[in-house]
Amino acid sequence: MLLEPHLGTILWTIITFVVVLLILKKFAWPQLLASLDEREQRISDAISGAEQARQEAEKVLSEHHQKLAGAEDQARQVFAEARQAGEKVRQDVVGQAKEEAQRAIDQARISIESEKRAAIAELRREMADLAVQAAGALIDANLDDDKNRSLVDDLISRIPESN
Repeated sequence: MLLEPHLGTILWTIITFVVVLLILKKFAWPQLLASLDEREQRISDAISGAEQARQEAEKVLSEHHQKLAGAEDQARQVFAEARQAGEKVRQDVVGQAKEEAQRAIDQARISIESEKRAAIAELRREMADLAVQAAGALIDANLDDDKNRSLVDDLISRIPESN
């Protein structure tokens, strides 16, 4: 009974279905479609916004990478300039030290040469004085050969020894 199809029941079911379908189509269907269209638009807008945000984030990231690369290049350049400046200062200091050392050496050589000349001049004066004294003593004494030798030996022994 309940499982057997009756023509009347089938007919009333079809009519009811068509009437409900027409009522839904007239009143509910436009609101459902509008609601679905609105939801589709919101999702589309959200996807567009997310895409724009992603593109903006990529742009900012690219700018940051460029700035970082520029900062690294600038840091390398500053470091290279500092190294060059340090090397120049080092070379200047070494050059000045060499110049000062050479001046000191030259001054010492000049001083040594001057002292040497003064010592030789002093030695010549003393030798001349000794020779004059020896000659005077020989003339005054007018002694024989043995006396002359002993006189010269005596004068030589008076000469101070040098180291």
